[in-house]
Amino acid sequence: MKTTTIRINENILERLDSLAENLSQPRSWVINQAIERFIEYEEWFVGEVKAGLQEVEQGKVATDKEVSDAFESGFFLDGEFQNGCLS
Repeated sequence: MKTTTIRINENILERLDSLAENLSQPRSWVINQAIERFIEYEEWFVGEVKAGLQEVEQGKVATDKEVSDAFESGFFLDGEFQNGCLS
């Protein structure tokens, strides 16, 4: 493992230390967990955006009517949307 130096806002550092204490983990462990989760999410997000842009370039987009009909049918969120509202 390599060492690096960063500047952290004092408030964030206090929160970080409090979390580390509550988890009974060292500060470095909490920082590594946070960075790993951030990177995993950002890599996933970038991949999803690229995939979406590819679909747009290939013309694989829904029309306004198709989206509207899907919302009205309660299709989204496994039926959690009912008539356009969250149930």
